[in-house]
Amino acid sequence: MIHYDIAQAIDVIRPGAKWVLRGDDVSGLEWLDDKQTAPTPDEILTALTQLPKLVQPQDLMAQISVDDAAKIQAYIASNTQAWLLWMSFTTQKDAMLTSNDRFKAGWSALTSILGEQRVGEIATALGITVT
Repeated sequence: MIHYDIAQAIDVIRPGAKWVLRGDDVSGLEWLDDKQTAPTPDEILTALTQLPKLVQPQDLMAQISVDDAAKIQAYIASNTQAWLLWMSFTTQKDAMLTSNDRFKAGWSALTSILGEQRVGEIATALGITVT
């Protein structure tokens, strides 16, 4: 776990609460709020599993097989909008948030191109769920 993820989880389960987190572990949580009770470590862990995940573009690209690439190339060759989306993805350097509308649009296009089973395999390999 990293500090940012824990902080995000606490904000989700106790919005607007006052607290300080020292270090990268829930044991460093100092609860300052007198209106809401401090979340338990189990509540925080549950919230962490429900947070949107980040995907590094290079991690996704590493999952693309030769067969996948051929299907993607054939699809973008006849679809300018898909080509633009693919080009923006392949030049992206920053991690992508799986709950982002742009990521979801790209994921939907990838599902159309590769099929649900193959995209499911990729999602499993990346440890993500896209809804």
